[in-house]
Amino acid sequence: MEFFKWKDQFSVNIPEMDKQHQKFFLLLNQIHFNNQKQDRSPEFLSEIFKELFAYILVHFEEEESLLEQTGYDGLAYQKKQHKYFRDQMVLFREQYFKGSSTVPTSVLNFLRDWFMNHILEEDRKYGAYFSNI
Repeated sequence: MEFFKWKDQFSVNIPEMDKQHQKFFLLLNQIHFNNQKQDRSPEFLSEIFKELFAYILVHFEEEESLLEQTGYDGLAYQKKQHKYFRDQMVLFREQYFKGSSTVPTSVLNFLRDWFMNHILEEDRKYGAYFSNI
């Protein structure tokens, strides 16, 4: 069962950004699936977390670059939110992902909820902005 399922309401109507957001949900689902398995793998979790962290860095960089190129007014706030999320990921990596075979549900919920709310509340604003330029 998927922990998080992509819905059309999450679309920012920019295909590349939507594709990247969907990748985040895929990685969260892989972490969730690993948590459900009887034979959980610390190595698998470590690799998925590395991929998730690398993905977030690339995604935020590409998103911020796109917004900067178009003169989007909300760029400073986007950067602030992205920094907060990256900082949280560093803390989670230090606390939970060294040698563990599971991710606490509270951490997985935070990752899902933050990203979902960020897309719905902030990223959709730039989607609307792009439809008007």
